[in-house]
Amino acid sequence: MSADVQAEIAAFFGDYVGAFDREDADALSELWDEVGLFPSPTGNFAMERGAFRDHCVGLMEFYRKQGVVEPKGELLAVETLFPDVAQARMAYRMLGKDGEVIAAWEHVYILRKTAGRWRVSLTIADDEMAAWTAKGAGF
Repeated sequence: MSADVQAEIAAFFGDYVGAFDREDADALSELWDEVGLFPSPTGNFAMERGAFRDHCVGLMEFYRKQGVVEPKGELLAVETLFPDVAQARMAYRMLGKDGEVIAAWEHVYILRKTAGRWRVSLTIADDEMAAWTAKGAGF
């Protein structure tokens, strides 16, 4: 993988985590393809961008209710799968008001670069669901 692609994807996830930190559901949803795919242990589903934006609003509210005041994300790995298609693994830590870790998990993303911009096409969020379930917080 080229250093440019690695830097582009690192910048993409900087924008992604920043949108969560600002609670900017519009900016976050623009970082997704028109239709995002969500495989999960309870069944697979897809959401169009507008529905995903609404989902983001609910997710941000859920995080606030759990005491999250700052999301942190670290890009662990990137692999080019095909031209303009990559897989990325992120580690997230949701921090509370005193900097304590409220929950932590990893996500896997499939990204596609279209019209010069990386976007999420698919995410596998099983680890996040397990982390919140272990804390007794259901979605």
